[in-house]
Amino acid sequence: DGEVQIRVSAKQFEWSGIYPGPDRALGTSDDLIVPTEIHVPVGQVINMTLVSEDVIHSFFVPELRLKQDIVPGRAIPAWFEATKVGRYELGCAELCGLAHYRMRGVLVVEPVRDYLAWLSEKQAELGADT
Repeated sequence: DGEVQIRVSAKQFEWSGIYPGPDRALGTSDDLIVPTEIHVPVGQVINMTLVSEDVIHSFFVPELRLKQDIVPGRAIPAWFEATKVGRYELGCAELCGLAHYRMRGVLVVEPVRDYLAWLSEKQAELGADT
């Protein structure tokens, strides 16, 4: 349907992208968890659910004018559509602890074909690990 569903988890001091597994549903045992990198296809609506495992964090990608606070115990919906392929720094814009400066990740916006290949490769790795 042209939309991508992902869950982004924040914890001191790391971001993780959580993608539906082969069953195409988030929140099930086959979810794919990828630390530090969040991959998305260009030109598609990305629906995110933002969660924190510990303290208040703030999902921040300046190039996309995207900033959203994340509060523990809440599932915060957010969405965006990236129109340009690239690698963008994902930072935490909330002082979340002594090692806050280390809480960096990357948002990888790539052509749909490359995104699907990456997702398939990660799912195959997950299958090999189980």
